[in-house]
Amino acid sequence: MTKCVVDIGGTYVRFALSHDGEHFLHEPQKFRIDQFSSVEEALISFMGPEQFDPLSITDILIAKSDRNHWIVEQESIRAIFPVSKIIKVNDFAANALGLMNVATHDLVHIGGVRILPDTGLPMAVIGPGTGLGLAYILPGKYVQRTHGGHMLPALVTPEQIALFDELQSFKKDKTTPIYEDALSGDGLLNIYKILCRRHHLDCEYTDTHHLMDAGRNNPVACQALKYYHEILGLFAHQVLAFGYSYGALFLTGGITDKLIGYDLFDKETFFKSLYQQNVPIVLHDVKSTPVFWVKDEFISLRGLLRESILQES
Repeated sequence: MTKCVVDIGGTYVRFALSHDGEHFLHEPQKFRIDQFSSVEEALISFMGPEQFDPLSITDILIAKSDRNHWIVEQESIRAIFPVSKIIKVNDFAANALGLMNVATHDLVHIGGVRILPDTGLPMAVIGPGTGLGLAYILPGKYVQRTHGGHMLPALVTPEQIALFDELQSFKKDKTTPIYEDALSGDGLLNIYKILCRRHHLDCEYTDTHHLMDAGRNNPVACQALKYYHEILGLFAHQVLAFGYSYGALFLTGGITDKLIGYDLFDKETFFKSLYQQNVPIVLHDVKSTPVFWVKDEFISLRGLLRESILQES
């Protein structure tokens, strides 16, 4: 009995195989989405080197970001894997499921009075990447899924309000401003473009990864990063206070990974914004909450394996 777990993001797709639902057979594999036209094509490409008979794959569990354009249809997948049970899981719910049994060596404590998660309290997971993910882990190991960063931002300063007004110019659907407009890969790049436009400068960086890779000494890029971390702190404060999720705050996602990898994560700005001057009881709880970066980029695959076990129980 072999399970295949698939994490489809906006930029990358990740795969792994497992016999027991607890351990990967081999190191998970990661490919760029733009290498393939469909999930079926990506599955075939992954399975080829693994030399697995399609009839041996009993379960295929898929987590897919709303930012991905692939259409996942059970009939199309079963045409290739005829005996497989196809299970679709909310992408950020899979992330949260993976964190339920996360190893301490996969967590980096970056702030908060407490240094270990308190599983007796709700915990929150935030993941800026192609979009902005959010999930809550409730006591008893339940996952509360959400609509992620699709909520009105609680802006504090005139500068933040002006920034979101200008971010609206990048939206084709003319929907209301949301946190994801700023706290995502495109969001960070668009903040940079706005600042360049304000200063009548040409944009030196054409994508978010280029900005983070080469822009550390560029004053406009640095200002964009400062705005980003300021807004991230506001979002995190709301997430903790509204969800009473003072057990832990986990930071995941491709943008977070890149910022920390490039040593660009602005802890000072983030925590200043997170620890805004709220009433004492709220401020005490927020400051007590341990904040972690999740190092394991395959945490959603581990969550899908956990889901496979839950499906069997």
